[in-house]
Amino acid sequence: MIVSSSAIVLSKLKYRDNDIIVKLFVRELGLTSFIVRGSSKKNKSNYFQQLSFLEIEFDFNAKRNLHYFKDFESKLNLKTIHRDFKKMSVVIFLSEVLSKILIHQQKDYQLYDFIEGAIEYYDKNIFNSIFHIVFLVNLSKFLGFYPDINNNHCQYFDLQHGFYSNTKDSEYIIFDDDLQCFNKILGINFDDLKTLTLTPVQRKNLLDNIILYYKLHIENFTTVKSLDVLRKLF
Repeated sequence: MIVSSSAIVLSKLKYRDNDIIVKLFVRELGLTSFIVRGSSKKNKSNYFQQLSFLEIEFDFNAKRNLHYFKDFESKLNLKTIHRDFKKMSVVIFLSEVLSKILIHQQKDYQLYDFIEGAIEYYDKNIFNSIFHIVFLVNLSKFLGFYPDINNNHCQYFDLQHGFYSNTKDSEYIIFDDDLQCFNKILGINFDDLKTLTLTPVQRKNLLDNIILYYKLHIENFTTVKSLDVLRKLF
C-alpha cells in the first residue's frame, strides 16, 4: 500500500557506515520506522533532525519493522530550532519525551496537528524558558490525562489521581508555591507565555512535577536523559 503523508522526525540512529534508522510520527499511520540508505550522500541526514517535518511517500507493509522511502522532502522551513542552542536543547528534550510516549501510538490527527502547530510556533517566536512545560501540560489533553480543573480552589493537587483535593490521600501531592505555579500554566496557550514569569527554582520544581505526573500516568515512562542538560541551562 502506497502511503503519502506528512511526518514528524522523532529520532535517528546511525546504522552501518552510511545508513540511518529514523523513527517518524506519520500523520496517516502513527509511529513508523524507516531505514535511509546512503544518508551521507546529498546531506540526506539533514532532513532528519529532531522535530523536523517532512512530506513522505513509501510502500507500507504491516509485517515490516523497517520501511523504505519512495520519496521525501521538507514540509516546513524551520529557521531557529536547530540553530539556537537553547531552543535545540528543548527540541532534544521534547523529541525524547515524544519518543517514549508515542511508542505504540496509532493514527491521531488531532495529536499530530497539535505537535506540528506547537513546534512551528516555537520556531517562529523568541525563546521562552517555559514553552516545553506548557507543551507537556497541553499534550496531556490528547493523551487522556489532562488535570481535572474542577475544585481548583482546594489546597492540594493529587498528581497520582489528577484532581484537586483538600485531603492528602496520596503520597504524590503538591501544594503551596508548587501548586500556585502549577495553577498558572493550566488552561493557557502559547501566546500567553510572555505574560508568565517563574523563577529558575519554580521552573525546575514545576518541570519535575510535570515529569512525575507523566510517570504516574504513562506505563513504563522511563528516565528522560536530556532533562539534566535542560536543568543546567535554564
